[in-house]
Amino acid sequence: MTQQNTPWPSGVFVLIPAYKAAAALDRLLPSLLATVPAANVCLADDGSHDGTDMVAAKHEVLYVSNLVNRGKGAALLKGFRHLLSLKNASWIITVDADGQHSVNDLPLFLKRISDAPRSGIIIGRRSMMPGKMPVARIISNTLTSLFLSLLTRRRILDSQCGFRAYSAACLAAVPCRYQRFEMESEIIMRACGAGFSIEFVPVQTLYFSSRSHISHVADTLRWLRAVITVSAELRSKSQNECTR
Repeated sequence: MTQQNTPWPSGVFVLIPAYKAAAALDRLLPSLLATVPAANVCLADDGSHDGTDMVAAKHEVLYVSNLVNRGKGAALLKGFRHLLSLKNASWIITVDADGQHSVNDLPLFLKRISDAPRSGIIIGRRSMMPGKMPVARIISNTLTSLFLSLLTRRRILDSQCGFRAYSAACLAAVPCRYQRFEMESEIIMRACGAGFSIEFVPVQTLYFSSRSHISHVADTLRWLRAVITVSAELRSKSQNECTR
């Protein structure tokens, strides 16, 4: 039984996209389940074949999977579809499998959900200071956040943080097509285009020595192509609506 001082909201689910992270998940889930009921936690396994399914069964959490590795975006979309099909889901909080998002920060998202229930996406804002975040990540995050801010005409403070809360209304209104890391920027752009607000909450900045699945050059080029394509698509849609 999960021991909680404050009952976890029944309509808020935690989704964890995972690729070859069974050992990390086995360490993460006990602390997560001290706050969130197992019935409100879902692992989205992106074709890992490393025992992630057994970890999910051991901790009695929900589990969905792709048969082959398709990318973080594909895992998120699979998890979103499954949780939204449960009918009572009102918000989905995404947490990375590597343990670099602190369970202690979950109440910050719950408070923001309570304070701004009509928000579309609530994103964790990390401290981009040397010593807390690797310099290469500071540069990458600063540049991508600035570029997205220019494209969306919104102030995007941390475009790369995967610690987020998505409203069910937003997810239903902004279907995404990209399958890999660029999907997390695509959904920000589409949410802005659909009129949803993007909120931010300060979260801890944690970095460990776990191996990244990002190919920096290839994924950066893919990200640029994706956001430019989505921006052009949204502009065209807006112009068409204005001429009707």
